[in-house]
Amino acid sequence: MKVVIIDDWEKCFGTNPEIDRLKEHFHVEIYHDQPSAALLMKRLEDADVILPIRERTTFTKEILQSLKKIKLIAQTGAGLAHIDMDEANRLKIPVAATPGGSSAVIELIFGFMIAHSRKLASLNEEMKRGNWIQSAGIGLQGKTVGIIGLGKIGSGVAKIAKAFQMNVIAWGPRLTEDRAQAEDVEFVELNHLLQSSHFVVIAVRLVPKTRHLLTEQHFRLMREDAFLINTSRGEVVDEQALANALKENWISGAGLDVFSEEPVNADNPFLQLDNVLLTPHIGWKTDNMFHQFLLTSIDNILSYFVDGTPKRIVNGEVLNASKKPAL
Repeated sequence: MKVVIIDDWEKCFGTNPEIDRLKEHFHVEIYHDQPSAALLMKRLEDADVILPIRERTTFTKEILQSLKKIKLIAQTGAGLAHIDMDEANRLKIPVAATPGGSSAVIELIFGFMIAHSRKLASLNEEMKRGNWIQSAGIGLQGKTVGIIGLGKIGSGVAKIAKAFQMNVIAWGPRLTEDRAQAEDVEFVELNHLLQSSHFVVIAVRLVPKTRHLLTEQHFRLMREDAFLINTSRGEVVDEQALANALKENWISGAGLDVFSEEPVNADNPFLQLDNVLLTPHIGWKTDNMFHQFLLTSIDNILSYFVDGTPKRIVNGEVLNASKKPAL
């Protein structure tokens, strides 16, 4: 049987010794490029198991229908928006998932906070030019962080913010006062959060209700010294309105890891702004997370085929409980 690993752009999986556990039971192929749809389907046509990395490949109805031997999609991460799940269910293709990369994203959020507060990017450049700048930074202690969405990432941000002795408030489309209280976080309305927060952290999933959750009217409510951090999805904010807010200094800056179009175009307005810190959607990408994704995906594969006790199948209704998958 064959396991095909796709989208290993950083070449992290191929060098991981955990791959040897798969090779004890399967023939393993690993691809590091971004192929055309036709080439992708050719590579996958005789795959028994596909191990995709995050949402890099979109599994359309056409691609799913081309998978003649497929027995399992062992997805890395919890997101499934890139898979036509209706078609996967119709074709009875089990899809296993893994926990997301929340800890790595939380680390990046505080990286943005500290880089902005202590002017790390600009001071680094000045030092390299030979300039010893007299500069006072912003301390996190006593500042207010407003978290939009209090799931795994949002609640993780809250815990670390308290370690920095920051004030923590939160709002979310589905957040209740009871849930916020359970996390020892003050629940406030969105407008109050925006008006009060020195740092605004977006930590919600992109769903129809959260698309353009923040618009021009929201940016106008924010403090002039506020710093917005978005590691969620680009479309959660009205990017043009945010670019205007930054250009006109309605807010002091932003840290952006996600964009509505990725990679960004050369004419993206954020590239021209000095008060923006930009990273190329690296929130989850650390050595720890790549290892954990692979470890859990291999566990999903081996539990399905070797142990006969499928784990983390998100569409369990497609399984025939009376029939053990065989190698």
